[in-house]
Amino acid sequence: MIAKVEAQKRCTEVLNPSSCLLAECRQECFQKYPSGAGQCVQNGGTPLQPTYECLCVYNCPL
Repeated sequence: MIAKVEAQKRCTEVLNPSSCLLAECRQECFQKYPSGAGQCVQNGGTPLQPTYECLCVYNCPL
């Protein structure tokens, strides 16, 4: 028998679209959303000079 699990939906918010320092991104995300995890993700640039944004992933409000 398989138990039904209600999975928490995840939401995302870009906190800084123009740059990303991982430690600052994580701290800002956690302060805004206690369930959040900040991460730097590539959002453009060139293969030799990519650009990154701070993306916050958190549990959506119920």
